[in-house]
Amino acid sequence: MKPFTMLAALVFLVVAAVHAYRIYAGWTIIVGPYDIPIWVSYGGVILPLILSFLLFREAGR
Repeated sequence: MKPFTMLAALVFLVVAAVHAYRIYAGWTIIVGPYDIPIWVSYGGVILPLILSFLLFREAGR
């Protein structure tokens, strides 16, 4: 096992889970005068999940 790779995979997994919960709960994120739409979180679920999966595979080698 590679500890840093495993840690990075877990971080990506947590990021994906938070984005999924934002979609589920309907949280609004406001940064300054801008309102970040919910559809941004769909990418925030898919991309970290893919990266997490690839890192878990790499850590298992």
